[in-house]
Amino acid sequence: MDDPAQDIPKIIYLILGSKMNVQEVTKYYCENLEVKNFMTYIPSGRCSREQFIALNQFYRGYIFSDKAIIHELLFNEEHNKVVIDVTHCARRGVFFWVEQPIRVTVKLDLTHGNDRKYIIKRQEILCQPEEIAGVFIPYLVPILLVLQKLFLTMICVIIGKMRELMGYK
Repeated sequence: MDDPAQDIPKIIYLILGSKMNVQEVTKYYCENLEVKNFMTYIPSGRCSREQFIALNQFYRGYIFSDKAIIHELLFNEEHNKVVIDVTHCARRGVFFWVEQPIRVTVKLDLTHGNDRKYIIKRQEILCQPEEIAGVFIPYLVPILLVLQKLFLTMICVIIGKMRELMGYK
């Protein structure tokens, strides 16, 4: 990539795993790639790019569609980092015609390849658990997860207030 801010929107489908092209993965990803997302982890190593290709072959067929809307893309040239706020659509298993939008944040660490162009050396996809659960079991599980978060937050706030009343600062 010459200019990640211009080139990444063209390959967002590759980053999100909704389409797979081995030549493009070889072009845009370094060989010892590290990948983290909500369900999987590929450590940096000799065969990590090949594992990334195999993982995306799995995802492409079962979970994600090629629809993606980029809301924001930030590129820090000094530190070679990119942050992307994107909505990605997931299919619900056997109900492949029903798509569920999932809002994710993608963090990319870039490095320079042999041709002095930017390539991706680390990729991390962050999302809320209730959005992923909503793909598999809509409505009920996301509501239960949000209620659990609210309950646990309320308990933490109450404990924090009690500590404040007891004089802890």
